[in-house]
Amino acid sequence: MMRRFEFNRKSPETGNDRIRVMRLVGLFFILPVILLFPVLTRAQTDQQSVREWRRWVQDMKASQRGPFKGVNWFCNDGTIQPPEPYACRDHGGGLQHGEWSDRTKTLRSKGYYIANIIAGINADAFIHSPGFESGLKQMILEQFLIEADDGWIYRRARFYRGALQEEGEKEGGRDLLFTLLQDHRWKTDRFLVLREAVRWLPHDRQGAPLTEMRQLTLSIAERDEGFHDIRTKIHVRPDAGDAERVRAYASAHGVSEMSADYAKLAQVIDTVYRPQDIGSVIDPLLQRITDRALIKILREKKLRLSDRFQPAERYAAACDLLAVLREKLSRPWTPGLALSFMDASIILENEVFRVGSGLMANLPQMTRKQRLDLLGESVDAVFGIGLITEREWKALKESLTHLERAPLSVGVYQEELNYLSLTSEWAVRQVGFHFSGAIRVFSEIEPLSNRYTPDRLHGSPLHIYAGILETLIRDMNRIVGIRHELFGNYVYTGLRGLNPGLARGILRFPAKEEKTFDRKGIYVLHETTEDLPPVDGIVTAGYGNILSHVQLLARNLGIPNVAIDEDRLAFLKAWEGHRVVLAVSPMGVVSMVEDGPEWDSLFDGQTEPTEALIRADFNKLDLDTQTLIPLRNIRASDSGRIAGPKAANLGELKYRFPEAVTDGLVIPFGVFRQLLDQPINPGGPSAFNWMQEQYAVIRDMGNDPEKKKQATLQFLAKLRDWIITADPGNAFREKLRQAMDREFGRDETYGIFVRSDTNVEDLPGFTGAGLNLTVPNVVGFEEVLKAISQVWASPFTERSYEWRQGHMEDPEDVFVSVLLLKSVPVEKSGVMVTVDLDSGDRGWLSIAGNEGIAGATAGQEAEEIRVHLVDRKVRLMASATEPMKRIISPAGGLKFTASSGADVVLTPPEIAQLVNLAKILPERFPSFQDSLGQPTPVDVEFGFLKNRLILFQIRPFVQDLQARRTQLFSGLDRGLRHVSTGEVRLDEIPPEE
Repeated sequence: MMRRFEFNRKSPETGNDRIRVMRLVGLFFILPVILLFPVLTRAQTDQQSVREWRRWVQDMKASQRGPFKGVNWFCNDGTIQPPEPYACRDHGGGLQHGEWSDRTKTLRSKGYYIANIIAGINADAFIHSPGFESGLKQMILEQFLIEADDGWIYRRARFYRGALQEEGEKEGGRDLLFTLLQDHRWKTDRFLVLREAVRWLPHDRQGAPLTEMRQLTLSIAERDEGFHDIRTKIHVRPDAGDAERVRAYASAHGVSEMSADYAKLAQVIDTVYRPQDIGSVIDPLLQRITDRALIKILREKKLRLSDRFQPAERYAAACDLLAVLREKLSRPWTPGLALSFMDASIILENEVFRVGSGLMANLPQMTRKQRLDLLGESVDAVFGIGLITEREWKALKESLTHLERAPLSVGVYQEELNYLSLTSEWAVRQVGFHFSGAIRVFSEIEPLSNRYTPDRLHGSPLHIYAGILETLIRDMNRIVGIRHELFGNYVYTGLRGLNPGLARGILRFPAKEEKTFDRKGIYVLHETTEDLPPVDGIVTAGYGNILSHVQLLARNLGIPNVAIDEDRLAFLKAWEGHRVVLAVSPMGVVSMVEDGPEWDSLFDGQTEPTEALIRADFNKLDLDTQTLIPLRNIRASDSGRIAGPKAANLGELKYRFPEAVTDGLVIPFGVFRQLLDQPINPGGPSAFNWMQEQYAVIRDMGNDPEKKKQATLQFLAKLRDWIITADPGNAFREKLRQAMDREFGRDETYGIFVRSDTNVEDLPGFTGAGLNLTVPNVVGFEEVLKAISQVWASPFTERSYEWRQGHMEDPEDVFVSVLLLKSVPVEKSGVMVTVDLDSGDRGWLSIAGNEGIAGATAGQEAEEIRVHLVDRKVRLMASATEPMKRIISPAGGLKFTASSGADVVLTPPEIAQLVNLAKILPERFPSFQDSLGQPTPVDVEFGFLKNRLILFQIRPFVQDLQARRTQLFSGLDRGLRHVSTGEVRLDEIPPEE
């Protein structure tokens, strides 16, 4: 029991006195917490310090005192007294618990919120402290680590008497949860974090046996190689019989010194699969609510959850009740009743997992209809525990209704199962939205923190959902003829081809901080970043969004890109460092095999596709025009003549839609070319002539790639430095100042986006999306001048050069114009492509949008939707789950702030504006054609300010057509049976492989 100072019995305390004392206790205990949550992000620290701090954490695990240096009384007057009875009697009362060690205090001061003491917390002050949400999430992670890592930093301190007072921790946890439950936002937008807080923070109930089961299994397998098969069984297809399997293994093959671990695991598995008394969970709710409709639902579910019903009926009732409890939580219940709802939800989740695991064993005997019914029930549970949003839940339920049609065509079966497979990705993004920041911080000092996300996903109803869906997708792929190959193993699930292409190279798993990439490598990444250099192939576990600049470039240049389930990454890891061949067909069939001589003829025979060569029309290039041109006076026909396509097409947009395009100013090619007439060195040749000489030297270097690379890097570095420091002259500066005053107004009253715009981008066969520099929201004339020089130099960065140079015949003919575009503080922004990127259907739009500035183009996890041009039907492909958004800073540049987490980014009226725009673009821009003279879809960058559409860029959307014609791809796709009009019988049991 917690030892708390009590008033002398001769001085009776009133109720108000008790409240006053408790408030004082909470106030003094929360002050250190407030001081340690000053900001949302921590200062950058050097890796050497991080390694030292990581060692400290390991030392705490082995220490009898863990993160503490002693146990003392913490009194309400701010003093600390020795651990003697009633030590705070004369100090206003207080609490006794562990006192942080100096190392613990240092770690907390650096933003690692470990050794959290919840007893006596002033919850209201806590949740209003700066950086509170980051602190709360780290508290949750700490509780996870305690459960997952045998007590973590408390491993031996659990026996350090008085360090943590159980009753005080429960009381503090209850106070904190009550306070959160009074805020409507926590019950809606932040539901997942709230539910995790209820799952982990101490109060009347606590414990996560599923986490303990999974993590203890992993821990044993790491120390006992023979346990691997049982570990795989428990992680992939767990059931109640696993307890006896563990006991049998321990008896026959176990490591003697690990006998206690085997016994503990078996006991935990028994706990996981022990039937729950659901009535004891529902009865307290029935006694406290008055809503008759809800009472009826609860009584019905209580009945169906009893042993009188079969497991399938109990599973359906538990899943449905999870969804009901989440939906009803948003009502204005008292905090105590709301917490009872949440506690009931936690117990129901365990019941869903228990019963669902048993049903999984019966899947081979189930018809397609029975499996789809189970899938629909599982969707309710996945929603009920917060892994998907309400919008996603409704979209999945709608997809499931399409599978109820009779007759059900193979085409619909394939389309809807592929759609339902997005659920796991959505869940990963939802957990990442809320917890990625805290995990990133905590994992620096404790890498085991990275286990949190897979544990939350695999130890939840999503595991059941994914297992059922996997059998249906295998069935669908068998019908259609799709199967992927991974090093001789044929698989039907777990891979998704994003961009078609063919590549050979060394398979690499780069570290997160790695910045140097091998051009000939095939990289396995956890996410694509906007500054990813060109590589031969990309395999991603989290692919950002399909309309990011990197995705568009990969699609354009035929770089194969594959999304892969986390579960298959371990298999790929065994091939790290091997030379492999990666192929992705236009129909999404993936093949990754070991490279060998049999592939030489195919790769040696490949020619550069003419569509992908950069062929600018240099005959029309006008380098004599040096007048600064208002954006409203430039047209699409000026593209490649006096300015690049960004400015030319945006000028056309401003002419066609003057209210939708902000003011701008164009610095033509001629100004840049005039700059290059200056000598590269005093008395030396002009910069332009020197460039020509250097390109010729590099071309003639022969077949020594390393020598050529080093020469190229030195050349580019010198050229960039020269451009940035070259003086454009007083005449240019004065001309620019006058033009900016006319177009934008008084200096420093506005911001400018300074954008690079070359003559070798947005051409048939090459987009160049995001290759060159945009300096955002520059404030002040002198700063704009600096940014212009930086933008002039940006096409000569290593990344831009490498993406472009393999597709260009005359590298010296790169000329740069600059677009100065007045900043618009849009509330949301995005990209629209006037075609369905998956099917190629031009009756649909592909749209990605995020809150803030340029999130979708930068590869952030954006809202992705498909919109039908005729009936405006919207199909959700992904929710926006980027934790931070970029907004305009009045002082210049962009700043990051937290995203709202809203379910919807683009509203129906905003989508309607985009649809209307897409319908009229073909007649307004007839010049957009591919290399064969055919009209091409367009790529539009947009924003919205107070529901008004703002346009920032338009260009033709191009893809690597050669990737769709390669004979190899035809072979991969040849196995696909064209049976989209065939019928799928739902009353049949799918054949097993």
